[in-house]
Amino acid sequence: MADSVIRLYPGNWLYNAGVIGFLYSLKEVEGIPYEDVANFKDDGSLEIRKDIFENLKVDERYFSERKISSIVGKSDLYRNYLQEPWKDKFPYYVEKLSKIEEKEDAIPCGLCYRKFYLLNDDIKELENLGLKKFLEGVSKFDMRHMSMLGPSIGGFPNGFWNNSQTFRVCPLCAYLIIHHHLSLVDLSDKSKIFVNAPSFKVMWHLNRYVKEIYGREKIEVIKELLGMSIIELALKFHIQLGKWTMMNIEVVNQYREGDNDRIEFFSLPYETILLLMDRNIASLINDIGEINVLNLVLDSKYREILDFGERVFKIGIKNKNDWGKHENDFINKKIKMDKNKNNLVAFSQKLFKLYALIEEKIGKGVYV
Repeated sequence: MADSVIRLYPGNWLYNAGVIGFLYSLKEVEGIPYEDVANFKDDGSLEIRKDIFENLKVDERYFSERKISSIVGKSDLYRNYLQEPWKDKFPYYVEKLSKIEEKEDAIPCGLCYRKFYLLNDDIKELENLGLKKFLEGVSKFDMRHMSMLGPSIGGFPNGFWNNSQTFRVCPLCAYLIIHHHLSLVDLSDKSKIFVNAPSFKVMWHLNRYVKEIYGREKIEVIKELLGMSIIELALKFHIQLGKWTMMNIEVVNQYREGDNDRIEFFSLPYETILLLMDRNIASLINDIGEINVLNLVLDSKYREILDFGERVFKIGIKNKNDWGKHENDFINKKIKMDKNKNNLVAFSQKLFKLYALIEEKIGKGVYV
């Protein structure tokens, strides 16, 4: 008897974004919390119940006003993914994913690196329904899977994929990646970002925090968004990140430059992530609440935290009426929060403590 769950492991960022986007879609369309059908594992993988593919509202998802995305015809995201004659047959394809298996002697997928295949009887049944060309089409990566990164159908090589003319896509990935856009966070400059990591649990929480922070504070700088999200992760959801995981947290930034679509990758140094994941340091940075202090940490300018604290302390012990123009300008420019402006000595003490905690952490060389 086949397993009732399928275990997914983090792979290519597009595949990872598709998995996270699919989990989002379950709540949005079917009203199913991911906890009901999926389980994040401590090794970074994800177990998901196979029977979920038998219970999806396919028409509502892809062919109605509430659709997740248009996958029929020449849509912006998934051009020619599904042709009109196959529209009423597509639900059968989705349902068959509940029986997908991994074959040891098969060619690995170019996205998830696994060897998932539909059963032969299910393939024959889908072909008899008129889906043979669809199955053949989505098995090779091209612009129908993602118009930005996929080469034209049967056409030019794509530099994003090591100049490959094409590569095999397993049936599961061919479906999951049409949800990748749901995991992207839209910024006001029209760019989109996704936080990628070697753990689905980490990706789920970091991308959720990015959305929350951006919606709450409208921070545009990717470095600051990632830094604050890691702090939220440390404070709200205690996850022990291994050394390898910390070193592979990155932001995928998708944007348009002139007539061209671009993708860039941004990551923080491992040592910086190490500091932000320390609950004491994260709590203190959060309590301080000053973006410029966070940036000193993000830029590894730890000595400047101490210098900043000393300058603030010297001003704070003076009577405010005795401040000169330079001192007033310094406080107004460098400190934004009233709670810190109104008690400079206490604020300076927090800066001293932050510097001490950072130095202690660096001195210990603690990596997990």
